[in-house]
Amino acid sequence: MKNSLSEKYLLYLREMSKKVALGSSTGDYSQVLIRSSKRNTSNKFQRITDLKLKQVTESGINGYKRELDQEKIGNGIFCGIGILAGTYFKKINSKSILRLIAAPIIYGQVVFEESGQAWITEWVVNYDIAAALIGRNADEEDEAYASFDPSSGKTGNQIIQDIEDTLDSTSTEDILTPTRLSEDFINGFAKLTETSYKIVEKPLACIQAAIHARDIQKIKTFFFCPGDWIFFAPVPQSLSTYRALDDLAKEIGS
Repeated sequence: MKNSLSEKYLLYLREMSKKVALGSSTGDYSQVLIRSSKRNTSNKFQRITDLKLKQVTESGINGYKRELDQEKIGNGIFCGIGILAGTYFKKINSKSILRLIAAPIIYGQVVFEESGQAWITEWVVNYDIAAALIGRNADEEDEAYASFDPSSGKTGNQIIQDIEDTLDSTSTEDILTPTRLSEDFINGFAKLTETSYKIVEKPLACIQAAIHARDIQKIKTFFFCPGDWIFFAPVPQSLSTYRALDDLAKEIGS
């Protein structure tokens, strides 16, 4: 009984850590694929690659060495499933400011053993994108009522929850399911935010199109690059906390 209560409490804390990440995002992972705007163009996009997951997991000892190089600067190697880049309006006081998104919709950290064997730790929904698009501009009371209204469309929280429910039972070796779910995400949030989107073949082109939309066209629009793509970035604190609590809950429940 004691173990059962401990497990339930840890699972509760795990879910609360997720809600905190969703509700109070710093925006770090909504623009994670772009480094500081003060840097020159060549350095700004260093986190983006055209590499596929298979290329990295089959790179053996070279992948392990690259992981060590990234760890030295505080980064991890990640696989992003579906890249979303674009613009949205955010209210700041009485003004609407055009902001930028440049991030994977679903991602997982790639880890290596010294032998070169590699795998994805888990698939995670990018809460920071959702928080950027709906978190602080959404009316929480309206969203709560909408969840009980059959005639209303899905709320942002419902879109995320449906995706996460499926990911919970998805193997980390399965790329097809996260790929489909990334399409559910872009379609759901495009409808929710009333924003059109275009499909782009490469991640860098996707992000450059978003920057052009913000700086030159000054319009609200999304760009979506489907598929799996490797990128380098700091490991998000919310992911570390969520993973630690989940591991503890499983250990107590076993």
